[in-house]
Amino acid sequence: MTKDPMMNDKSDEGKNTKSSQTPANPQIGEQLDALADLCFQKLNGDESELDRRSEPLLKSLLMSGYVRQHGQNITASIETRVKKKYREQAMHRGGALSSITEGLQQQFDHLVKWESQQPRQETPSKPANISSATDA
Repeated sequence: MTKDPMMNDKSDEGKNTKSSQTPANPQIGEQLDALADLCFQKLNGDESELDRRSEPLLKSLLMSGYVRQHGQNITASIETRVKKKYREQAMHRGGALSSITEGLQQQFDHLVKWESQQPRQETPSKPANISSATDA
């Protein structure tokens, strides 16, 4: 009896779902957890911590290779972590949580764009003095 190739494809589909939720790099997991904690603090009214600490964490997340490994969307990853860690407290605050994570996503997108454009915006080298700029 031969195996149906379509059956093999379907049985392999679910194998990578855990790796998409759990980053291969433990540093990325720590950064996402820290961002989730900051989001929860903001849900509880502490605005200062998110504003002060989010940019360094987002930069670190970018430098750790999150975009390369997981794509650019951090919203779902952070929301999932907040809901998992703070189930009861975050249960009825989905709209507020989405608003907070969308703000973080915008910050992250800005950082990604800045990092990707920075090397391309070099100005051409200019002559150091007038004599090197002329054929004299």
